[in-house]
Amino acid sequence: MSGALIRPDATLPGIGGAVAEIPLTHPGNRRWWIAFAGAASLLGLFALTLGYLLYAGPGIWANNNAVVWALDIASYDWWIGVASGSLLVSAILLLLGAEWRGAVNRVAETLALLATAAAGLYPIIHLGRPWFFFWNLPYPNTYNLWPQFRSPLLWDAIDIVSFLVICVSLWFIGLLPDLATLRDRAHSEALRQFDVKAPTRKLARLRAQVYGILASGWRGSAAHWQIWVQAYRTVALLGVLLVVSVQTGASVMLAGSLMPGWHSTLLPVSFLVNAVYSGVGVTAVIVMLIRRVYGLDALVTDRHLDVLGRLLLCLGCASAYCYAAEYFDTFLNGDAEGRGVLVRRMTGDHALVSWTAILCLVLPAQILWSARARTAPLAIATVGLLVAIGAYADHVMVLVVTLTQDFLPSSRLPYTTDIWGIATFAGSIGLFLTLLLLFLRYLPAVSIVESRRLALTVSPAAQEAARMAASRATGRPEENPVTAPLWGVSATFASQGDLAAALQAVSGISPDQVHLDGHGPVPMPRTLRPLGLEGRSILPYALAGALLGGFGFFALCVYATAYDYVFLIGGRPRLSWPSFVVPSVSFAMMAGCVAIHLALLVLNRLPRLNHPAFNIPGFLRASEDRFFLSAEARGDRFDAARIERRLASLPAEAGRPLEIRRIPR
Repeated sequence: MSGALIRPDATLPGIGGAVAEIPLTHPGNRRWWIAFAGAASLLGLFALTLGYLLYAGPGIWANNNAVVWALDIASYDWWIGVASGSLLVSAILLLLGAEWRGAVNRVAETLALLATAAAGLYPIIHLGRPWFFFWNLPYPNTYNLWPQFRSPLLWDAIDIVSFLVICVSLWFIGLLPDLATLRDRAHSEALRQFDVKAPTRKLARLRAQVYGILASGWRGSAAHWQIWVQAYRTVALLGVLLVVSVQTGASVMLAGSLMPGWHSTLLPVSFLVNAVYSGVGVTAVIVMLIRRVYGLDALVTDRHLDVLGRLLLCLGCASAYCYAAEYFDTFLNGDAEGRGVLVRRMTGDHALVSWTAILCLVLPAQILWSARARTAPLAIATVGLLVAIGAYADHVMVLVVTLTQDFLPSSRLPYTTDIWGIATFAGSIGLFLTLLLLFLRYLPAVSIVESRRLALTVSPAAQEAARMAASRATGRPEENPVTAPLWGVSATFASQGDLAAALQAVSGISPDQVHLDGHGPVPMPRTLRPLGLEGRSILPYALAGALLGGFGFFALCVYATAYDYVFLIGGRPRLSWPSFVVPSVSFAMMAGCVAIHLALLVLNRLPRLNHPAFNIPGFLRASEDRFFLSAEARGDRFDAARIERRLASLPAEAGRPLEIRRIPR
């Protein structure tokens, strides 16, 4: 594998500027409005179809006695497959520590969130009376009724809510430090516009305030970063477990039935493979589009294209293996009904759908054996788009073709798609694109933090900039007499290493006199030992939340179904505990995620929109390329001069600050 993951001349401010420029200055404004108009038109079509659906009922989708699931469920499965694949890709790259993930994971997390939102609408509008969707959820009500915990409909509701919570949490946690970068850059721009009395200065101030609220007072503290890294990875782990649970849970239900075409042990594997495949395909399309439109060649390099191409190729081969295994096994060892389903797939009324699925999922990825194709953005985007089309056709094939012929001849009614089913799916794409375009306009599409970490690791320019700044260090306290009550002392550094050395030099002072902290634009593991933060862990909160949530929900199912509201149906026993496992696992993941999010905010004392650290001169560069030490006064024994002397006495090559200041409260 050749090529660089980031350009050699990349610097920390350059990365922040390249990414933050998109939401702050809106380059390509005209093209964005044209695309937004198209997406809004599709969204209007979605509103029209939903209005007619509410008027006429779900029968407008041409469902019949046999095909009770048609394009509505196929669309739902496709959206949740895209969400699962995108979430799984981002989470696994994060857990594996892939250094190139910065160019991909933000788009993947956003796609997972938006696809989940699009998928979540289908079960609601499928209900017939969607305004009563909350009846699916367990809550105290005046009728003293519980939902049917043994029904897959309730599992879908719990799965979707859990999926949405984890997607939002993973997306927001990853975005939080980048929002601070946007806040600081927007604040600087607002100050500049007020100085020159620009006509848009009030809008600039409003933008800075909105980003400030969203950033929740993030200061890039070493304590913030330590919990942030743990929370990000732990939510990613919960996301992986939830994806596996949701995808295999649904497909095991189908495989556990006796329906020809579903009754196969391979079905859960092929479901999961094609879901991940479709998620990677859609992610590749959007990444190539963003790279081309916004000129992010420096951050999404040919090396990233090569990695995405290899990933698509591997999943394409896995999908081909699943199809081949299914066909060989069924024709050689399967029963007559199973062979009949495969024959109908290839030659029946829906043969076009089946061949589209097979050809789009298997063949396009094979061109990526060529290294030249793997570094061609158009080839990657084309393959990704064809994979997305093939995955949708696969869901239609698996659901519709099987349902058109079960063991009852009376169920063999013809089914053809109609305009309302297609319009509903097109409208959901409009919803997805509208939200995606709003995201691209107002939020960073590439992770600034991850790109900076990569630059500090492999970019000579970023390291040279730090060394040059360190060589200009004076080490003398600035002449800034403070008349207001003193909050503490600050020092500015060019690198994390200098900050860590300075913290080590002043860490011997009693905590009763001073509270030390470090601030910077990237996680700072080297500062944790001098700050005494090495032992902090968020895992107990995650574990406690997941266990309490999972066992609590399982106990609720048992109590409601077996004791409080006994409603025997389908011949299932009163205490059919296996039915409760699937929603309990999903609820456990959601509860663990909520616990992590609360721990992240509480342990970091966020949100806090104002803090004395923001009074440090030049502190906005804590989200750019500078590292700050803050020594907060604790009690009357605080000796600012002593700290200043210790910092100023450090050698220039090992911790001497660029400047030292006293900060008023």
